[in-house]
Amino acid sequence: MASPARRSGHRRLDDTQELALPDDLLAEPPHPSAPAARAVLRAADFGFSFLPSPLSWVVRDVLDGRFLLDRDGGEGGAALRILAVCDPLFRRYSLLPQIPEDLAASVRRRPRRGVAPNGRFDTFFAPIGEEERAAAAVAETSFKVIWIAQCPDKLVAFVFSSVTGQWRATASPCWGDLSPAFSRPACRSLLRRSYAYGCFYWMMGDSGNLLVLDMCKMNFSIVKLPSSPPGRDIVECAIVEAGEGKIGMFAFCNCIDIYALELYSTTMQNEGRVASKWSFESAILMPSRDGFRVLGVTGKELCLQVSPICVSGCYLLEFSTNPSCKKLEFVRRVIRGVRTSLPFLYVGYPPSLSSPSI
Repeated sequence: MASPARRSGHRRLDDTQELALPDDLLAEPPHPSAPAARAVLRAADFGFSFLPSPLSWVVRDVLDGRFLLDRDGGEGGAALRILAVCDPLFRRYSLLPQIPEDLAASVRRRPRRGVAPNGRFDTFFAPIGEEERAAAAVAETSFKVIWIAQCPDKLVAFVFSSVTGQWRATASPCWGDLSPAFSRPACRSLLRRSYAYGCFYWMMGDSGNLLVLDMCKMNFSIVKLPSSPPGRDIVECAIVEAGEGKIGMFAFCNCIDIYALELYSTTMQNEGRVASKWSFESAILMPSRDGFRVLGVTGKELCLQVSPICVSGCYLLEFSTNPSCKKLEFVRRVIRGVRTSLPFLYVGYPPSLSSPSI
């Protein structure tokens, strides 16, 4: 591999090339990314041995070749976790400051140290928009991180910007104000998220709704899932940018005797809102109900991980309204690697972060 100084001139590979996954899934021949994937696997440190106390970190997200990790702050169960943004290729990292106490208190229900000590939370990257990137003085090295938590009465989100070096907070309306389906407290997973056109999407259990976080307005809203007949439920979905002002949806539908992957689309309305009506595009019958799970989205492509009980690997499916394009392409095999509860897509080379800091 080239020296770090030379590599930093190449911000990323072609945006469609998937290189590796830290669980690890590696592009296999004849996939065009296979040579690059093996070169990166040899050069990078996916064990994160360059971090302080390297065995205590957990991978939370990957974006543009960078990894977001966290670990316990050592202040008890109610303490906020320590966050680090890492570049395994250049072996550099940046520790994020903890959320200030006064900022956390502004959205807390009760005055206590932890924001959501008994609730669910997730931490992930937020893509930087082109306008923000053009305005940022350090565009190549800038990043955003979101820490989101479920409180008993509402959602809260904290956003960190490397440009300002500060956290800011936003809170949703009460659960019941977002949707009557959320009127009673429930255990809702925030792990299965999608991102398209400046918004994050979460499927909220069996409520029939998508929770939306608009990163431009920094507010939460609700979008209805496509309607389905009784006995035919959407159990998992992923949102993609379908082009021409359209949002695409890959939806796993569970019927009594079949399991299908259905494709829907809808248009973006004024002010970035999603139209209330979804249009059915096509469907693919899947061989197994439990054999696949959504791994992630890159461009218009859905990446599906094959369950360990089947032949280990990964499939790609491009969102298209052309029925002849509905083909699952097998592209990878599994290589065991670093510690993480879920595999993540590793795409492209990152720009180098600043010098290591503690």
